[in-house]
Amino acid sequence: MGFAMHAQSAGPCCFRLSMNIRNWNVLCWNIRGLNAEEKHDVVHDKIEESGCSIVCLQETKIQSFDLPLVRKFAPRRFDKFDFIPSIGASGGILIIWNSAVFLGLTIDKQVFGLTINFTSQHNSAHWKLTIVYGPCQEPARSYFILWFRSHVIADNEDWLFLGDFNFYRSLENRNKPGGNVQDTLLFNDVIGHLGLIELPLKGRSFTWSNMHQDPLLEQLD
Repeated sequence: MGFAMHAQSAGPCCFRLSMNIRNWNVLCWNIRGLNAEEKHDVVHDKIEESGCSIVCLQETKIQSFDLPLVRKFAPRRFDKFDFIPSIGASGGILIIWNSAVFLGLTIDKQVFGLTINFTSQHNSAHWKLTIVYGPCQEPARSYFILWFRSHVIADNEDWLFLGDFNFYRSLENRNKPGGNVQDTLLFNDVIGHLGLIELPLKGRSFTWSNMHQDPLLEQLD
């Protein structure tokens, strides 16, 4: 069964994954840049607060990661990671995890998505995690939709999609008139094609702001 979930562009969001009577927390965050030293302490504290076993960061704006860099913002229990490099100062995805809890094997890497197959060290349960940072401009936007639609999810398979898709499912997901209805139709068609279940957003109505004085607010999936 596949699940598609919101990422909180305005702040971190922690999800609890329940499988075979065990619970694991997954922290997902559009970090909007991880280069500033002062950001490291904030991320470290949020990871500890969440009690998570897996951390998913989008928009890192970093081209390469090594363990010493990861150590600057991640507790020492997080000893494994994989990443998609940023393109200049744009984009970038990072997944870090605790290998005492999960074995992780990367099975797909794209400029807009990273998929890892996880196996629990406690009960050998298997599941997949895909972290997305969807492009905003063509032609990359169309390539992203084709890639997203191409996934094949078996009926007995647990697969979690997280991140910033940069699409919304309804024009009502904006605080102002406008938007692209064709985008909503396209996105909903892919979700239906894959048989994904959207887990509802809690705690806020919108996930993105253009930060203007009279802001445009959107609930981006």
